[in-house]
Amino acid sequence: MPGSGLTPRTTKPGRGRTAFALSRLWGRQRRRHPRLEPSLADLPPDDALPAIVVRAREDAQCRRALARLGYVQVRAQYQRHKREGDHIFAALEHERLAPSMDFVRDWLAEERKRIVARARWPFLMTMLVTIVAGIVFAAVARVLD
Repeated sequence: MPGSGLTPRTTKPGRGRTAFALSRLWGRQRRRHPRLEPSLADLPPDDALPAIVVRAREDAQCRRALARLGYVQVRAQYQRHKREGDHIFAALEHERLAPSMDFVRDWLAEERKRIVARARWPFLMTMLVTIVAGIVFAAVARVLD
């Protein structure tokens, strides 16, 4: 019944309800707001802050810079610097950051744990579905014999 409110009026002719619902769903997923970070001009100078705050700020900047580089690239650079015997991770010099090798090692360990934790659930679900499919296949094969 046209005009009853059950059909969306914003759909194009020829498009069904499913397409409309999917387009709305995908439209919602695309609207992500970037995190707003304060600019350096908004922050007070480093000499006006306690040393612990300055250190925490530098650590946060290093973590963001390492995340931008990515786990694989940071790990490769870390191994190269470690072979050379460096005590400073020089791959972030272009951003005027110089984290210690210990800091980068700890970041790599945390990042690896995060990656494994993120991949664990899909792996377990895939394994469960595979086992269930095998059991169902065996049951169907037995019934057909």
